Order: sequence, then structure tokens, then C-alpha cells
Amino acid sequence: MQRTFWLKFSVFNFFLVALLGVIMRYKILYSLPFLDQKHLQEAHSHFAFYGWITNVLYVLIMHYISKVNPLVKLRKYEYLIVINLAASFAMLGTFIYGGYFWASIAASTAALLTSFVFCYFFIRDSMKIQDASKIWFLAGLFFAVISSAGVFNLAYMMSSKNINQDLYLASEYYFLHFQYNGFFIFSCIGLLLYSMKEAGSPISEKKNKLLFWLMFLGCFIGVGLSVLWMKLPAAVFTLIVIATLGQTAGAVMIYDFVKKSWTNLVVKWSPMHRFVLLFVGFAFAVKIALQLGSNIPAVNQFAFGFRNVVIAYLHLVLLMCIATFLVNEILATNFFTISKPLLLGLKLFLLGIFLNEFLLGLMGIFSIKYISIPYANHFLLYISLLIFIALLLIFVNLKTKKQH
Repeated sequence: MQRTFWLKFSVFNFFLVALLGVIMRYKILYSLPFLDQKHLQEAHSHFAFYGWITNVLYVLIMHYISKVNPLVKLRKYEYLIVINLAASFAMLGTFIYGGYFWASIAASTAALLTSFVFCYFFIRDSMKIQDASKIWFLAGLFFAVISSAGVFNLAYMMSSKNINQDLYLASEYYFLHFQYNGFFIFSCIGLLLYSMKEAGSPISEKKNKLLFWLMFLGCFIGVGLSVLWMKLPAAVFTLIVIATLGQTAGAVMIYDFVKKSWTNLVVKWSPMHRFVLLFVGFAFAVKIALQLGSNIPAVNQFAFGFRNVVIAYLHLVLLMCIATFLVNEILATNFFTISKPLLLGLKLFLLGIFLNEFLLGLMGIFSIKYISIPYANHFLLYISLLIFIALLLIFVNLKTKKQH
């Protein structure tokens, strides 16, 4: 079946993202003159967003549609997945070759336009769907669409050579915010709620609506957290603080719902599935706490003033929270045989991600006092190699269980 192929392809793309991570870590320590570090970084981030996370979300949303409404024709979604993948690989090649220039901007634009079409098809098909997760996917795709304004603004500044530093950073953070706090997180919550419903723990309509609006308004207004360094008016700042508090309340509601459903999940889900959910839950709790803390001006100045802190935060959200959750969702589709080598790969992956985050976090804390950790970059190289090997193990052992 197509879906098993696309899911396996997604894991392969994640493996490529890890390979780029290893090369970048290697390049910090040793010479690799024929590759530009900034170009590698741009290829790494764009391919991680589109080739890996967006691609797997498209496949899992398509899988969701097939379950809640088997009458929907999925062929159009498969075409969009192919277009998104083609654009992602074009981005990978063009960014490594020359960073931001006409070809890489064209590839990025193609991927963005694909998200517009995907959103349109999902809105149309979702009219026939009555399910709690639907609004989460709709909101996620809405955020994916509006995040494009940041990219178009960046592309305009790069092509016109008219770069305003504040506006450049604001556009970059705007795009990142609506991608990972919007599209990625909302889609993941939609997937979580549906898999809990399948396990016999559906969320009530009233609770789902309250949770949704707390998180939606928190995300929509919370884009202001990314630009607090721009000295916003007091009224705007107050609104941002209220929105962040609302999102924190929403996160507490999610934890409470999972906690109350736990006895049910113990029966329906494997111990590894539950462990990964706790692992991701911990990362999400840290993310929410840091988000809340960033309303304090001194903390915000610190967060945006140190590169290590920004890198640690991005990896916390994208790797420890979103990517780990999505790997778990791929395994939970029941398409693949969960063998011992596959579980070993998953355990090594979790270990690598935890060590990576722990070291990046320490580097961030020590950088306040301008203290560097001895051999930190060597350790980060070894940890990135561990994640790379773990993903190779997962990919190689991702064997289709039976014909679906």
C-alpha cells in the first residue's frame, strides 16, 4: 500500500536530515572546505521542515481521512505528497549548492504553494467529517498557510538586496513560530486525540472546544513572543502575556486528559508507545515553561541573545517533541512489524535526542557567564552520529507487517 511506502520514505528523509546534522557538527571541528556551513544549515532546516515533518504530517493526515471517511478519494493528496517531496529534494540540492538564490527560493515557494492546495483539499473533504481532531488539522494547515508571509518577505528582501535586520529576524521568527508552534504542534495534537479516541478515550466536544481555543489564540497572538526584543507597546505586551497564560492552561488540560485516560492506554498501548508519549510530554512541558518564562524581559533578552539557547530551544521543540512524537505515530499505524532491532533503534534514538538536548541546554546555561564546556563540540558530533545510526537502524528494520 502507498501509505507504508510514504511513511518509510519520511523516515529515510529524517535520516538525511540527521546526516546533514553530522556533517555540520563535523565541519565545526574539522576542515571540509568544499561545503559552506551556512548553506548546509539552510538545507538542513528547510529539508527538516518540508522533506521530513511536513511530508510525514501529510501522509498521517491522509491516513486519518481514510479512517474517518473512507469515501474520500486520496489520489489528489498523493500527488501533493510527490510535489512536496520533489520541492524538498530541490531545496536540499539548491541550498547546499548556493544558499538563498533564485532556484532555492523557487523550490521553497513550490513547497509553500503545495501546502495551500493541501489545505484547500482538506477543508473541502473535512466538511463531511465529524470528529474532534478535525479542527486541529484545519488550524494546523491554516497556520502553515499564514506562515508563508514570513518566507515571501524574506525572499523579497534577499532578491531586492534591501535587508532591514529587525524585519529580517522578525520575518524569520514569524515563519518558524507558525510552522512549529502552529502547523506542527496542532497537527500532532490532532493525531494524539485521534489515537486516544481509537484507544477508547475520546475527548468530549465541550472540553475539545475550550482546549482548542486556548491553544489557538495562544499560538495566534503568541507570535509576539518572537519579537519581544522590538520594544512593543504595553497593551500589546499584556495581550501576549494573557495569550501565553491561555496556552499554558491549554497544555495543563491536555496533561489532565492524558492522565485521566492513562489506565485505558496501559491496556491498549505498548510500554514503549507509552514511554515515548511521556518523553514527548516532558519536552512539551519544558517548551511551555520556557514560553511562559520568555514573557520576562530579562529572560527574553537572554533567549534571543545567545545562539546556543536558540539552537537548544529549536531542537527541544522540533526534535525532542515533534519529531519523536511523529516517529512514534509512524510505528503506531500498525503497518510495520515492531521487531527487537527496530526497538533498539528507537531506544538509541531517544538516548541520542536526550543527550543532545541535555548538552545543548548546558551550553546555553553556561553561555550566560561566557563559560565554554570542554570538548562540547566533540560530544555533539558523537551524539549526532548516535542519532544518525539509530535512524538508520529504524529505517532498515521498518518492515511492512501485512498488505493493507
